[in-house]
Amino acid sequence: MLDAATQAWRARLLDAGFRKRSGDMFTHTVNEDVLGWLGLNRAASRRSPVVEVNSVVGVRHQGVESMVSVLLGEKLHGYAPPTLIISLGYVMPARSYRPWVFTADTPVEAVADDLVTAVTQYGVPYMERHGSLAAIVQAMSDGAGFREHNAFRLPVGYLLLGELEKAKETITASVGEIGQRQDPAAQRLRAFASAFQRSIDPQGLMVP
Repeated sequence: MLDAATQAWRARLLDAGFRKRSGDMFTHTVNEDVLGWLGLNRAASRRSPVVEVNSVVGVRHQGVESMVSVLLGEKLHGYAPPTLIISLGYVMPARSYRPWVFTADTPVEAVADDLVTAVTQYGVPYMERHGSLAAIVQAMSDGAGFREHNAFRLPVGYLLLGELEKAKETITASVGEIGQRQDPAAQRLRAFASAFQRSIDPQGLMVP
């Protein structure tokens, strides 16, 4: 069931103009700065022939991700992670979680067709609406995406837009939220914040 479902949605996404990446990640070119991003998170039951797929869509702004990688001291990846991400169901009319379930009672092709139709009708327009840095930053500022993920990207987005004070306020607020936590995620954010603060001069220009 899993193999058949995977082959069905991959073929249809390729026909729709998506590029296959590792695992079940796909990208769609929006413009030279932004990649549309699709991830198919799947779960298969060992007790029954059922495959459930949670589709997530988003965009990757290459400039933001490049700067985040530099500040974290990590190697830049070509297409992952996305900068902004949301479950596909939340950009569809119902605005709620929507899984696609493959079972032995339903033709695999029919479910794959429905999944890819949703991606092209709702996911791709979402990618295109967020094809600029300003749109991505506004979405994150409005609460789209995941807070811990955005903590690294929102201040960088503001900085690239030339909004230095908002960038400083955002990174300060994120560090304040973790309080005295000493877990790896908190330590990673503190290290990022320190690198971010060292990287800007009083005029808001990146120090070479």
